[in-house]
Formats: sequence, C-alpha cells, structure tokens
Amino acid sequence: MLENSLWLRYNPDKTIREVLARIYECNAVEIGDDERELYASLKRHLTKKEFRMVMMNEAGISPEEIGAEVGLEGEELKKAQYKAYRKIRQDKIRFEVRADKVKEERVEEEE
Repeated sequence: MLENSLWLRYNPDKTIREVLARIYECNAVEIGDDERELYASLKRHLTKKEFRMVMMNEAGISPEEIGAEVGLEGEELKKAQYKAYRKIRQDKIRFEVRADKVKEERVEEEE
C-alpha cells in the first residue's frame, strides 16, 4: 500500500478514499479502491506544498503547525488551502478517482 508515504505519516487512521468521499460529498464506494492510484492522482495534480497542506489539514494538525511546515502564515495559508481544495474538487481529478472509471478500464483490458 502506502507504507512509506507522507499520507501515512500524517494520516495513519484515514484513507485517501475516505477523505475524497467526504470532499466530494459521496459514498466511498464511488471512489476507486486502489490507494496508490488515488495518492498518485492527487500528487500529480497538486504541488508539493498544496499536497502537504491537504494531508496535514485532513490529519487535524493546527494551522500554525501547517504554516510552519509550508512556510505560510495567516491569510496566505488560508488562500493556499482554499486553492488546493478547489483543485481537488475540479472535474479532472474527480473523474480520475471515480470507481466506475476504474471498472471501465478493467473491462476494456479483458476484451
């Protein structure tokens, strides 16, 4: 799975799938079940700083600690977090992590 990833460093109790389901306001069943693919998808579309902010925020880490880690404070941090979550909500990521897309690809491979 994601044994050595930053995700598990900050979020040992939550899966990426659970977080995306909450962000997209859908059931976890609608999100793909391959954690590595979900991780790669987020990593591909977000900058390192944005990805780290999202991971830390989802872990419940205080804004002060997040700001110290990424080098932003106050209003700059809020704007950067808003931008990161807005990117995650974009259709290109939403469609990439959907479970039915994964199922369609498997059917195509079998044919």
